[in-house]
Amino acid sequence: MNDFDPLTPASYKFWATEHVRFADLDIMGHVNNKAYATYYESARIAYAAARGMEDRQKIGMALARLEIDYRKEIRFPALLRLGVSLRKLGRSSITLACAVFDGDICASTSMAVLVRFDLETRKSMPFPNEERQALVGDL
Repeated sequence: MNDFDPLTPASYKFWATEHVRFADLDIMGHVNNKAYATYYESARIAYAAARGMEDRQKIGMALARLEIDYRKEIRFPALLRLGVSLRKLGRSSITLACAVFDGDICASTSMAVLVRFDLETRKSMPFPNEERQALVGDL
């Protein structure tokens, strides 16, 4: 997808959902910035599971970089849609664009770099062919 627009739902191939919890709110009554990081974490985990990257006994995905832009406040209650788009596939890392939609309105966008690593050696490791093939289809 060459014309990627992070604010447009059509730009995302994978979707997850989240409910705004009362605990997600700050003193001003809208979703606190820390809650967005949790929403994005949920979206990334759901994406990885859907692409067959679930062997958490020996292999992990470490968050190496996270950028979050806040665009519109979200209030309680709300059912959120979390879009995920694979933007880059490296030897042992992926870059994911994510967005939080409240209805059709993009409330926040994110860019994350995740590195695949061996939990025993604590070193990065390349994606095996099976996982790579599952990811290539999302580019």
